[in-house]
Amino acid sequence: MMEKIVYFTSLIIFFAIVVRILRAIHFEHKFEKFKIWEIRTAYFLIALIAAHMLAEIMVRFSTLFQGI
Repeated sequence: MMEKIVYFTSLIIFFAIVVRILRAIHFEHKFEKFKIWEIRTAYFLIALIAAHMLAEIMVRFSTLFQGI
């Protein structure tokens, strides 16, 4: 149960952080003009994948340090 809480909290936090980082990088120049949905979809997918990977790392750290 604790692992699920750590995963979902980390997923939400890392998703928000990665979206802010992606917006700061300005990927908009890589897409055609007026393709807003493509840009937002790319932001969402990249942020979701990165957040999932980082959340899995947090779960592994929490299980590693759980016995201490």
